[in-house]
Amino acid sequence: MLADAVRDVARDRGVLLIPSFSIGRTQEIVWYLDRLLERGEIPHLPLYLDSPMASHASDIYRAHPDYFDAETADLLRREASPLDYPDQHVTAGVADSKAINDAARPHIVIASNGMLTGGRVLHHFRRIVGDPAGHVLFVGYQGEGTMGRHLPDGAKNVRLDGNEVDVRCRVSAIDGFSAHADESELLDWVGNFVRGRRPGDRGVPQRVFLVHGDPPAQAAMRPKVEAMGLPVDVPAWHVSVDLD
Repeated sequence: MLADAVRDVARDRGVLLIPSFSIGRTQEIVWYLDRLLERGEIPHLPLYLDSPMASHASDIYRAHPDYFDAETADLLRREASPLDYPDQHVTAGVADSKAINDAARPHIVIASNGMLTGGRVLHHFRRIVGDPAGHVLFVGYQGEGTMGRHLPDGAKNVRLDGNEVDVRCRVSAIDGFSAHADESELLDWVGNFVRGRRPGDRGVPQRVFLVHGDPPAQAAMRPKVEAMGLPVDVPAWHVSVDLD
């Protein structure tokens, strides 16, 4: 699906906008774009990385290759960079971000944040939302009430800058990309604190707070953590999403 999106934008001479979280997700997308290009499965389009946090995070990844898995380590031994796409442009400031507006088409933009609720990605979304040659590709989970959920669900218009705007760009979503631990990995992580220990031992949590995820996911996780002998709280929370 990622390769199809790139090929479609190249054919239409448009813009592929990928809203993406800065740490983990962006690096993963760049990895796959680089692999697709290496295998000749996509045309070589300019790539704009419009997230200072993502670029700084990538620098940290590069500084610690000893933590990479075997596949990535093999790429490094072959002097291939797993975190760099040829002809990628990393923005340094707001002026560089705005200059992407004038970049020759077709091209790809990866910008934060991943659910299209704020950040630089909204600047890019504004310029392609009404453009049939534009394509917004969501990667990974989109929270309830976010524009990242409304658009793949078929929203025909959105509210931007206080105005209702028709959605004429193409919208698609890939669920398989995620930089977050899933339930089994989270339970393994918590289990490491209690394995072979008893409540009250040094290093054993006195209480676990579930503060992330939608309520059904929290409800499913709670008894599994409690089964480890850990008290669990799910704080009441309310999220107000401003789609402007």
